[in-house]
Amino acid sequence: MDTFATYKARYGAPRIAQELNALGVDCSVNYVAHILKHNGIRARNGKAFKYSPNTEAMTGVADNLLKRRFNADGPNQKWTTDITYIWVRDRWLYLATVMDLYSRSIVGWALDTHMTEQLNTDALQMAFKRRAIENDLIIHSDRGVQYRSNRYQALIERHGCKLSMSRKGNCQIN
Repeated sequence: MDTFATYKARYGAPRIAQELNALGVDCSVNYVAHILKHNGIRARNGKAFKYSPNTEAMTGVADNLLKRRFNADGPNQKWTTDITYIWVRDRWLYLATVMDLYSRSIVGWALDTHMTEQLNTDALQMAFKRRAIENDLIIHSDRGVQYRSNRYQALIERHGCKLSMSRKGNCQIN
């Protein structure tokens, strides 16, 4: 009981048994656990860990404007964008694409050895150059850090488009 008190009731049977054995008192974990239980003593283990999402992971997240409506009545109304990995010889390459949901054609793309916001902005800039866009074009992506970057979102805003992102945990729908 002295060892239990010495460690401010934080040590349970395994640690108490270890301390007692180090002091030369032969005992097993089960024996110490039995004594603690018999006397109604339990270790205080502090507060349980509570997960809360990192605030940085929620920065720059846009509403889901697309809401799984993946068809469009005409061109340049809804675009989706995503990144895929391609193994080439001895390394990964990253391909960012922008697809028009009306024609299902790729209207912009970029390929690089690094997955950065530059990769996404290059693909989007190609799409803007190749297409005459109208206001209210929805550009939909997952919540990846590249899509939440200020530079990427500013590019979309400068062109009068609306940013849309999948809801949490639904990155596969892009």
